[in-house]
Amino acid sequence: MAIHHNFRRWIAIVVVFALLVVGVPVLAKHVFAQEVPTTGLAISPPIFELSANPGDTLKNTLRLDNITDSPIDITVSKRNFKALGEEGGIDLSEQESAYSLANWIEVKPGTATLGPRESKTFEYTITVPKNAEPGGRFGSIVFQTTAKPLSGQNGVAIAPELGALVFIKISGEVKEQASIASFGAQSGLNNKGPVNFDLRIKNEGNVQFKPTGTITISNFFGKKVATIPIDAQNVLPDATRKMTAKWDKSWLFGKYHATLSVVYGNDNQILTATTDFWGFPYQLAGILLLGIAVVGLALYPRRKRIIRALRVLFGKE
Repeated sequence: MAIHHNFRRWIAIVVVFALLVVGVPVLAKHVFAQEVPTTGLAISPPIFELSANPGDTLKNTLRLDNITDSPIDITVSKRNFKALGEEGGIDLSEQESAYSLANWIEVKPGTATLGPRESKTFEYTITVPKNAEPGGRFGSIVFQTTAKPLSGQNGVAIAPELGALVFIKISGEVKEQASIASFGAQSGLNNKGPVNFDLRIKNEGNVQFKPTGTITISNFFGKKVATIPIDAQNVLPDATRKMTAKWDKSWLFGKYHATLSVVYGNDNQILTATTDFWGFPYQLAGILLLGIAVVGLALYPRRKRIIRALRVLFGKE
């Protein structure tokens, strides 16, 4: 009777454990979007990446489209900007810094009215001073529409804006220097893929760069199983940029080793980093364990008949 009681107790423990594994709750991330007024405009191209020598004059154009069925009044301004956070956000400002570009830009026309579905071309000129320091400069050409009141807020109005980003590199003895602030895969034991990687690169130089690279993944036996590209993103001076990559692998088992290799700058400088992560299909294992437990509970009352049948089958009786 003691053996019978212990067997049932262990089966019950296995069932509870299996149910816990199979029923691990998945926390859903809810994102609540705040209503933000739109400009009703589209800009092309949205980004300019230019190079110049001290004393150069650069001319270029951009197109603004009214994508609404109503006329829109436009006012043009120039702003400097800096990195906001680590995920590509920018902070427009009129403050000057070592990387300011706004004062070098002139845009024509300065104001305009776009009719319904109308497009207009704006010309801008960048005049680089002869004594300009080598390195990076960046600014934004901003198109501001007529202020609109916010719904439900009497007396409060906001003027929607849309801007084109302008990056320029001034030739000379620039400082290109960077480091990897962090590199890692999603933490914990991964039940299945995909596996997300986070990379943070710090720009310690005086010019922006757009790093490229790959993540090479090897399994427990050292065999390469995947190579994942890194999407190129601008990293501003004195800023850290977070980038992500994803390994679309559904089934994981064992320990994996990931090697990051990043190339940046005109001289193709290389940065490397490594990280390890584990994979194990514990939910599938829980289902199998639960199945074994259920079968065990079903067969236990008939164990004597089963044992006798097996003995007869193998000629023991």
